[in-house]
Amino acid sequence: MKTLLYLLLFSLSTISFAQDPQLFENDWYLYEVMGTDLGTLYEVSLIEPSITPTLSISEDLTFTGVGACNTFNGLYEFIAPGEFNTMNFTQTMDDCGIGQHNNFEDEYFGFIAGGYSYTITEDSEGKILTLENAIFGYATFKSYPLSVSDFQKNRFQVYPNPVKNELFLTSLNNAGNLKLKIFNLESRLLRNLNLENQTTMDISNLYGGIYFLNIEDENGHTEVIKFLKE
Repeated sequence: MKTLLYLLLFSLSTISFAQDPQLFENDWYLYEVMGTDLGTLYEVSLIEPSITPTLSISEDLTFTGVGACNTFNGLYEFIAPGEFNTMNFTQTMDDCGIGQHNNFEDEYFGFIAGGYSYTITEDSEGKILTLENAIFGYATFKSYPLSVSDFQKNRFQVYPNPVKNELFLTSLNNAGNLKLKIFNLESRLLRNLNLENQTTMDISNLYGGIYFLNIEDENGHTEVIKFLKE
């Protein structure tokens, strides 16, 4: 009797995982992805020519998606609340003809083919789906596609560039709290910090070279700016 009750409760629990409506009610538009902490960070708005990668999940846990020029499909399995694995994954194998597009698909498809935890939050325009794996990779999706303004650079500005010790940051839309990540040329995350109504960053302990500053404002808008440390 206890065994039967346990199996019943387990089955009901599994069904409740699979019926999370927020996963299924939207087509998800990819904004950025990095497969592992040693991978390459791809911000979709900076990829040229522009692309619109997506992920769609059905209530039966089948999923489909689009990369740059190829498509994929597969099946998820929930293993705990907020966690699922990819049971099978297939993709088309066309050459996109553009090196950055091919490299992006390697990163994106490699991430999607694994297992991860997920969280769903909201901003002023819709919902945000964040997937994170056990090797510090992540992907950020939103329930609405990139707008024209998302493809425009210079929402933020940094100076001086090149810089020696102190980097100044300005926001053209007067954004307040900002999440910042600094990556080196190998896409290794070196620093993760928040700026609350601040405009300066001390980078005196960085070695000389080229770095990438990933900026996310409180509305979820992101931008990557390259700077040179002297």
